Amino acid sequence: MDLFFSLSLIFGYLAGSISSAILVCRLFGLPDPRTIGSCNPGATNVHRIGGRWMGFFTLMGDFLKTALPMVLVYKLDYGREASLWVGVMAVIGHCFPIYFSFRGGKGVASMMTVVALVISSFAILISGTWLLTAYTFGRSSVASIITSIVIPIYGYHFKSELFVPLCALSAVVLIRHKSNIANLLQGKEPAIEENHSL
Repeated sequence: MDLFFSLSLIFGYLAGSISSAILVCRLFGLPDPRTIGSCNPGATNVHRIGGRWMGFFTLMGDFLKTALPMVLVYKLDYGREASLWVGVMAVIGHCFPIYFSFRGGKGVASMMTVVALVISSFAILISGTWLLTAYTFGRSSVASIITSIVIPIYGYHFKSELFVPLCALSAVVLIRHKSNIANLLQGKEPAIEENHSL
């Protein structure tokens, strides 16, 4: 591992730590998303607080902060696996941001960004899995959890060389969904119209 790649991993984490949800709410005079609704600083909660456009701006911010470090590494010929590891670090930053007391979002949008950029052919498959699961179970958290689980399974069958970083990616998102998993086991998880899983 050379110095530039090591710095790229750090940069990925620091970029991921930028909370688009908190910044959008501050910029447009909305309440802190950590204190209202689901108290989750993610696109879904911002959408509920400020409406469709606020949620969209948050989602785009999450996409850009995840994508830019990955694209940088890939364009410098470090390869797909290196770009994926930088994406994993960006998702860790999103979920546990150093700038905001390590209280971040659930990482689903960032995870989908990473997979779509590294394995573009997976984008439709992963999106389809999320949508089908959400429709079937009526809970976005269930869709997010199941999608996180199947991503490394898909990777093992289609891109086996990326299996380990894909497992790491899924593990981060699953850790952030531990409260949702507990609620599901207790029958307390809200339906999709009330859920906040991004």
